[in-house]
Amino acid sequence: MTFLRSALSGALCAAAVLAVTAPAVAAPPPGDLELRYTGELLSETLVADSSGKGLHGSIRTGGGGVLTSVTEDGDPFLRFPGGSCASVPCPQAIIQPASTVTLVPGDGGEGRFVFGADVRLTEPPSPDAGMNVFQFGAAGAGVSQWKLQVDYGRPSCRWSDGTRAVLLPAGADDFRFTVGRWYRVTCIRLSPVLFQIRVDDRATGRQVVPPAQQRGRLEDILPRGVVVIGGKRVNAAQADVDTDQFHGDLDTIEFGRRELPSDT
Repeated sequence: MTFLRSALSGALCAAAVLAVTAPAVAAPPPGDLELRYTGELLSETLVADSSGKGLHGSIRTGGGGVLTSVTEDGDPFLRFPGGSCASVPCPQAIIQPASTVTLVPGDGGEGRFVFGADVRLTEPPSPDAGMNVFQFGAAGAGVSQWKLQVDYGRPSCRWSDGTRAVLLPAGADDFRFTVGRWYRVTCIRLSPVLFQIRVDDRATGRQVVPPAQQRGRLEDILPRGVVVIGGKRVNAAQADVDTDQFHGDLDTIEFGRRELPSDT
């Protein structure tokens, strides 16, 4: 299953940040699909990249945590440690792609790009610790980042150029994922000033909540460091509140990039 469908054209300009509810529109195509993890393992420590770019992901674990490939109805997916953990030692598992240079947005950091994943929570999330799904870069002054998270069961996307940030949650304030249900979450930079989050039902492809958009002028998004899937880090001295360990199942983890037209 893929979230990268029909194209959108044109660019919107705005200096102020404004949250709005968007009509039903399909996500733009990637141009270049740089990474796709569909739940298959090459070994006990390596996740297969089916994008053709060879960005296979190294599995890192700690605290007795494991990451496995599980198959249901012929479809493999990745299962991260279940439950939540408030005190060490905590079960931890993350994935780090072999390379990250192609996961930096194009066009000098202003290009359109799309990232997302199929997400299923296997038990109620912790009310105290966040859960990171897919990110490049960290939150902080001078640090660029793109990120998908499901903190406390509510999905959100974040983009930052190191000076300003756009944090875009899905749905109303009380919207939370239902445990045991698959969702497709997509984060899109539609233009230098327009951002969108989509939440669809994986089985039907229908919208669970209307797509939300936010406008805000961000400059170059040029993350450094490593891409991480399933949490911030593996650290035996830290609990979930510090590592943002994801608990549940992930599938079809993707990043795609498209250059902006020269006339926008």
